[in-house]
Amino acid sequence: MTIGEFSRRSQLSLKALRLYERLGLLRPVAVDPGNGYRRYHESQLYTARLIIMLRLLDMPLAEVGRVVSASGAEAAELIDAYWGSVERRFTAQRQVMASLRPGVAVSGMPAPELLVRERDVAEQTVMTEQRHVYVGQLAWIREAAARLTATAARCGGVAGERFVIFHGIVTADSDGPVEVCVPVRRPPEDPAELAWRVEAAHREAFIPVARAHFEIPAILSIYDQLARWVSAPGRRQAGAPREVYRPDAEPLFAAADQQICDVAMPFAVMPNRDDHRLRRVSPRRSLVDPR
Repeated sequence: MTIGEFSRRSQLSLKALRLYERLGLLRPVAVDPGNGYRRYHESQLYTARLIIMLRLLDMPLAEVGRVVSASGAEAAELIDAYWGSVERRFTAQRQVMASLRPGVAVSGMPAPELLVRERDVAEQTVMTEQRHVYVGQLAWIREAAARLTATAARCGGVAGERFVIFHGIVTADSDGPVEVCVPVRRPPEDPAELAWRVEAAHREAFIPVARAHFEIPAILSIYDQLARWVSAPGRRQAGAPREVYRPDAEPLFAAADQQICDVAMPFAVMPNRDDHRLRRVSPRRSLVDPR
């Protein structure tokens, strides 16, 4: 049949048919060398309609080509594999949307320069749960905190504010890891029974975060401000960034101005080189002191 008839019966445009011919997806059975007229066979309508259906799945043309050239069983496996990847992507995108929408609805940009505070944190015994998570999977934090709090009685009870340590970057492409910690009064009687460790004493800088700035993307600006403060001359970061949660804070139901957590970062003060130089020369000075 002519290309016009094949276009009408397959419901593929002439432009699409020429594209698929160039890509090798659907070549005519014959091309007249004199006038270039293309002829298609009745059996090619199956391939044309298969291509249409695969494109309705948003399948890239390269993958369409693999399906079209495969045998029946292999083609079905290729379709299954492609759709599995699509569903995983949709699941991840749905999780990102669930995290992003509340933030856009209630959050605003934090002030460009927030007050950074400092405090000393004593050594703590903590029950812990750690996992690699992407940004769309951060709801796991709430679930892990609930599990740890529920079992804290086996370690003498909760002894402080729970906190979440971000040991690595968490984005749509990077999965942390993230560690949820609940301070307890003592280690479990059987050290192998529960996951626990000792969080070392340290000094940390922190910025309190209200509900209005708690969600992504607003809270990321607070992390940026804190990182700039910690990296200023005379200071260095001494631990992974973290969020220290108020015991009564429930982000889902909090008012916009309610404090939810502190974004915190352990840091150390760098010794001043001039101070070292003065300490080295001061004994010599005493030798010539006229007094």
